[in-house]
Amino acid sequence: MPHMSNDASGAMSSPDSMPSALKNPESTKLQVVIVTDHAEFAAFEDAWNATARQVDTPSVFLSHEWFNAAWAWRRLDSTLDTLIAREAGRVVGILPLIRNRHPRDGSRRLELLTVPDTQLCDLIAASGDLPDVTEAFAATLAARHDWDTLQLDYLLPHGASIRSFLPALVRHGLRFDDRDGGRNPFVALNGTWNDYYDRRSRSLKKASNLAANRLKKAGEIRVEWLAANTLDESHYRRALDGVIDISRRSWKRETGNTLDQPGPQAFIRSLSRAAYEQGWLSLWLIYVNEQPLAMEYQLVYGGDVHALRADFDTNCKEISPGSHLFRHLLERLFGHGLRRYYMGPGENPYKKRWTDKGEPLRRVTVYNRTLRGRLAWFREVVLKPILRTMRDRFTNPKKAAREDKPAENNANH
Repeated sequence: MPHMSNDASGAMSSPDSMPSALKNPESTKLQVVIVTDHAEFAAFEDAWNATARQVDTPSVFLSHEWFNAAWAWRRLDSTLDTLIAREAGRVVGILPLIRNRHPRDGSRRLELLTVPDTQLCDLIAASGDLPDVTEAFAATLAARHDWDTLQLDYLLPHGASIRSFLPALVRHGLRFDDRDGGRNPFVALNGTWNDYYDRRSRSLKKASNLAANRLKKAGEIRVEWLAANTLDESHYRRALDGVIDISRRSWKRETGNTLDQPGPQAFIRSLSRAAYEQGWLSLWLIYVNEQPLAMEYQLVYGGDVHALRADFDTNCKEISPGSHLFRHLLERLFGHGLRRYYMGPGENPYKKRWTDKGEPLRRVTVYNRTLRGRLAWFREVVLKPILRTMRDRFTNPKKAAREDKPAENNANH
């Protein structure tokens, strides 16, 4: 889908004070509740999951357990602003929003409740309820004057937000900017390992063999696969502590997102407890001389394997324990009736060596009709592209001239 910008306009609705429960215009039959309290958020768990199971494409990333873990991290920089749609007391729709307290652009920003480990996110509603739910949410947001921008990341092109929510927002006079959000690369697991590996490049196989040889020279190698149904409570605790410790020793410590940091640790402990109890948890560890040097943290849900974290001890990078672990675990995932192994969003070079397949994602910014919302739309959608074009003309005039030249018609060639 190409980059799209919507410039629909409309008169600003009269702002009213925002109680926790709002009745929408008479054209809808739903009541929208705005959840701002953690206890109230937690109380929706059963109803939330019942609704999430009815979406067209159920996902672990739409479960209450996932968002509860994400909130354990994001509560450090945000407040809850989640919309719940109910009909006759039944939850029929959820928009998991938070209000960012420290946005970089200084605007009053709402955004989906995501963390760096999120692989997809969306509005949650069964297809039969989707038109009414999106209309109710759009009407609620359009009537509010306490936000300027709404950031919707990790959206699937065929998901509820793209199909139904954005058109509803347009009908209520809001502008949006829809951009490429990258992709989530995956390896199909429904064939055989030999067939898959035979199609990898010679250079990849050579690098993989070199990594294995370096590791063997370092000492005795042991790879451990710990699935939720194979762990007792004490083993689960030790394994999770080991995963967090390896993350602490990784190069990613410079990013502030290693699993020993307050936000990420609250997230991973909350998620791991739920994943352990639900049977989703999958942990991989590689040991050299019984010293854990690398790990991968996964969730297995609905036949799909989602790799969330892969870390290695930065003091051992010369023997490539992470590379060897990845090659080993990927081989072992074949032949277990699994569908796909998702590597997580991002165009890292190593991912391209293992697969050319990926699930595309969209990134949407919605602009409110507040003054700051209008200014943000003008700056991001109108002004910046003009300035970027002018910059390119001055810094690379030959390229700009080529782009301005009309394309030749090759139909008759």
